[in-house]
Amino acid sequence: MFPSATVLSALLFASAGLGDAAKRLAQIDHVDHASASVSVSVSVSALPSGFSRCLFYDDFSEPTGHLPDASKWHIDLGTAYPGGGPDHWGTGEIQTYTSDAANMHVTREGTLKMTPVRAWDDTNGTWAWTSSRIETTPDWDFACPRGHRMRVEARIRLGGNPRSVSMGIWPAFWVLGSAYRSNYSAWPSVGEVDILESVNGEAKVWQTLHCGKYPGGVCNEPSGIGHVTEAVERASWHTLSWEVDRRKRPFGLGSESVSWLVDGERRWTLREADLHGGKEAWHAVVANSKMVLLNVAVGGALPNAIAKIDTPTNATRGGDGAAMEVDYVAVYSWSP
Repeated sequence: MFPSATVLSALLFASAGLGDAAKRLAQIDHVDHASASVSVSVSVSALPSGFSRCLFYDDFSEPTGHLPDASKWHIDLGTAYPGGGPDHWGTGEIQTYTSDAANMHVTREGTLKMTPVRAWDDTNGTWAWTSSRIETTPDWDFACPRGHRMRVEARIRLGGNPRSVSMGIWPAFWVLGSAYRSNYSAWPSVGEVDILESVNGEAKVWQTLHCGKYPGGVCNEPSGIGHVTEAVERASWHTLSWEVDRRKRPFGLGSESVSWLVDGERRWTLREADLHGGKEAWHAVVANSKMVLLNVAVGGALPNAIAKIDTPTNATRGGDGAAMEVDYVAVYSWSP
């Protein structure tokens, strides 16, 4: 989702949910600010198999029409981070992020809907796009210590507009090294993991790892190391997950790994050896403190590279059919 501070056309490679009853079982006990972790008491039936704690959880239970919980989510605004962030969020996307209800609100079903909107801009005398983007606040940063296992997960439904009117629509669920907040030149060394990117109305999910040096490096930046999961039906709910496994193996067998899952099925796995000696880059990916981001961009490097044209087009439509709806976001862990 964050190819570079300067968008390059070299981006050639497009870079088991919980039910409502289970969601109600989650109750936060306390926040340990020193370690940026959260102790949560969750019924065993509400935790995925193989995990023992919940470090972050939000099922968007605010009243209908409200914004997400400000103690958990920071709303990004405008076309760049204030104070030196790259223009157009470093990707070439063209929308302006807002906190308007038209772009983001909690629904009566208890989900968060993030909607890109195209409207006439009287000030500039042209059509303009707005949308929404949020990231978890520093109090909820999380990490996976050596010997532990961690999963970042969300249940998401993408809009069902056909491809012909979806050029440039770019929803994403991703994690980014939280050190980026204080150093906008630290990408990609802080590590970025795209758990879901979907562009141009395609029934596909792009899953990408960004790390190391820019340009080039062990993650081939700005493209990153990527995988495409096919046949992910739009307008249907899917559970998207990313796992970090740093558990010790008997007799030193095996190695640390990261995996991407769709609806509980493991679709892609990477190990440290796959980075060909990038020990520092690997550590940033699996061990550094991270934050979660959700956004729906319009236009930019990835949709342009996939469509092989500039996006959006005049035919591109916003609204519900272009929205991303989020049921819950969670970070789970296992510790020895």
